[in-house]
Amino acid sequence: MSGRGRIAAGAEATVAEVWGEVASRLRPLLGDAAEGEARDLIAAVMEQPRFWPSLAGGVALNADVVARIAGAAERRARGAPFAYAVRSAAFRHLTLGVDERVLIPRPETEYLIDLILATPQGRRGGMAVDVGTGSGAIALALASEGAFARVIATDISGDALAVAKENAARLRPALRAAVEFLAGDALAPLRELTESVDVLVSNPPYIAFAEALELPPSVRDWEPPQALVCPDDGLAVTRAVIAGGGELLRVGGLLAFETDSRRAGRVAELVGADGAYEDVRVMHDLTGRERFVLATRRTRA
Repeated sequence: MSGRGRIAAGAEATVAEVWGEVASRLRPLLGDAAEGEARDLIAAVMEQPRFWPSLAGGVALNADVVARIAGAAERRARGAPFAYAVRSAAFRHLTLGVDERVLIPRPETEYLIDLILATPQGRRGGMAVDVGTGSGAIALALASEGAFARVIATDISGDALAVAKENAARLRPALRAAVEFLAGDALAPLRELTESVDVLVSNPPYIAFAEALELPPSVRDWEPPQALVCPDDGLAVTRAVIAGGGELLRVGGLLAFETDSRRAGRVAELVGADGAYEDVRVMHDLTGRERFVLATRRTRA
């Protein structure tokens, strides 16, 4: 029986046989890149380094593993983003479960964690709150790398919170602090936290409705619109966090946003105009684009 026949039948096959079949399935979508992505897909499903399939061609895979790889290949062949196809995404040192219920974590957001942990507020611990947590990427990274005694994550989407909770449960041994998950829009679930938050961070939806059609098909057609687009030129959730964040943050607490280069300056203006914050600064991502806005809760009058 050929490798293709074994995979189609859900039978055992070697890594090399599966690799060849997956590459064949992906070739109409990816052309010459199919073989390399087939290797990466197998490695991701197997939770192995990228080079592992190249060294393990003769390793026999049981029928259950072959079926999982075949399912991932089928999703990718239909055009699903790689992370959705393999049902996982790397974020800093964590591997997160992801699917169409949540936004795929971006490398740019990894640098936001560095910026937070480099601040006095990020180093001293206390309480961190992640608004719009999605897969839980920011909250779980802060809980695993920071010194926070308490981490809270919110999202308006029950589906997203289900994914985040699954990730938290699986990653619990890596977390220094347990993560609490609350359902609700923007800051609505956090009203009891007046003047008690040390770090308030959000990577909210910030794409305007008019811009949605400009998004790449891999984003526009697959990722959840609620996590991408937002009213008020993409700034409605950002405005809500700015307006209410001053009540939640301790004096000297950190407010941190991720946005895009078209809006970073405007977000900084909104933060500065609110009156609750000082030391407002726009920070660049690793490609040199304006991406993040940080500010400090000023002393209350």
